[in-house]
Amino acid sequence: MNALLTQIVMELKSGNIRRCEAMGLTLEEIQELNSLTVEDLHYLVNTQVSLLTFRINHTNLNTMLAQARREQTRTQRIDRALTLGGSIEMMQCFFGLTASEVSSRRRLVGVVTRQGRSQIPTEEQELAVWQQWKASNVDNLESLDALEAMMLIAEQQDISLTAVWTLTKGWSAA
Repeated sequence: MNALLTQIVMELKSGNIRRCEAMGLTLEEIQELNSLTVEDLHYLVNTQVSLLTFRINHTNLNTMLAQARREQTRTQRIDRALTLGGSIEMMQCFFGLTASEVSSRRRLVGVVTRQGRSQIPTEEQELAVWQQWKASNVDNLESLDALEAMMLIAEQQDISLTAVWTLTKGWSAA
């Protein structure tokens, strides 16, 4: 609790009065806390008297923990797609990322892209991709299931994810 009191004073010193009000402090209490000396703060932090009550909002905590896990999964999927050679267009389609975001993420992950057109798969590779794609039984080419299937194919066939995506788009258009 002492750390929370110190945090409240730091929020005040940073000018975040609204945050302190949201915690339930009155204007008078905010003014008092804002005028504390270091010695006053030291005394309050070390007192045995309970000044604060702490309560966890379990619903919000669980919601935010679930959101954090979903975001982590999304980031891992983005990194995997980029590592496998996902193009800007593909990253826009599946994740809504801008070209700038894709570029930044590539740099962060350490993915170096070469300029120009990507390599075209051989007939053998194309046949292997076709067989794996059909075996995956994915209906919606723009779904995360489709992306997962394409990433697996790219890994197993050792070709770029963009090449796999281009092939599957061509087949679904036909």
